[in-house]
Amino acid sequence: MFQSKFAPGVIIAALGCILSGAATAHEFTAISSTTDVKPGDTATFTLDSSHIFGSPEEAEAAKHLSATLITRDQKTALDFKINPDAPNLIGTFDVPETAAWLSAHRLPVVWSQTPDGWQEGGLDQHTDAIAAVRYEKFAKHLVGAASGDGADDFVRTPIGDKLEIVPLSDPRDTAIGQDATFQILLDGQPLTTTVLATYGGFTDTPSSWAYASETLTDERGSGIAKVRISAPGMWVVRVATDVSDQEQGIRGHNLRATFTFNVAD
Repeated sequence: MFQSKFAPGVIIAALGCILSGAATAHEFTAISSTTDVKPGDTATFTLDSSHIFGSPEEAEAAKHLSATLITRDQKTALDFKINPDAPNLIGTFDVPETAAWLSAHRLPVVWSQTPDGWQEGGLDQHTDAIAAVRYEKFAKHLVGAASGDGADDFVRTPIGDKLEIVPLSDPRDTAIGQDATFQILLDGQPLTTTVLATYGGFTDTPSSWAYASETLTDERGSGIAKVRISAPGMWVVRVATDVSDQEQGIRGHNLRATFTFNVAD
């Protein structure tokens, strides 16, 4: 889907998978075609599930998904359907005049580790399973005009996802070779965690990333993440964590969040 002018550098393998099976779970991302459209035009968005950013591998079940366009003034539910041309879901939205969020939620779904691999459903459905884990995924994509210095408050405001990557300024304005900065929140509170990032076309190796770091604490608070923007194109920042699950027999609740944005040449 994406092409890069830059040759791959050293590949950083995915880090920090806590629960068994977490390393093989697909990453959930929202991406749009807004780089060549103007405010008021109709743009296409896709909801991808894959191990290689920009290369969709399977379409999530629509019954487990929701998508919303969030502007300063309103929230609009977005429709989507199976893409006949690729293994993902596809929909459209009207490009807003100012910065806005395309937000998607993959609802919590229980998967069980069986002798035949990971299967959807709990231990009541898979009596031969040795473990069950609940997976929930959040995706944010920044669309609309770059906000500029006078409108960064909207971009910096959390939208309320349980696990969320919040930019501290519009990352689309980041120059090549500079850092985009974010704060990672769990239930609205700063989270100390590993942060992964990459851009479309960096590698065809599954579950590999161009950048990895740990959150830090500075004058802005804790849970701060810096990502060095090393190439133009579509970028994704990804975090994950595990929390306890209240249902008996569920080993834990794995949360994943991605944030995608385009960096111009």
